Amino acid sequence: MANRPIVDRLQQQYAGRVRVVRVDLLTPAGRELGARYGFDVTPFFVGLNARGSVVWTQRGTTPSSAMLDRLIQG
Repeated sequence: MANRPIVDRLQQQYAGRVRVVRVDLLTPAGRELGARYGFDVTPFFVGLNARGSVVWTQRGTTPSSAMLDRLIQG
């Protein structure tokens, strides 16, 4: 929860360019996504390209603006 304001800010800053999806690991959908992308803790971020392929993962800290800019640039 401590990262929520930071993630909210990034979501607003990158609206229309990056989609932010929050996942609750305690739900069936959250467990399924966690198994698919290899995470079982939060915060954990997965960057997917337009084709849905994983281009980076980051555990424990919120991604920087520079990281998100690289994701947008492809």
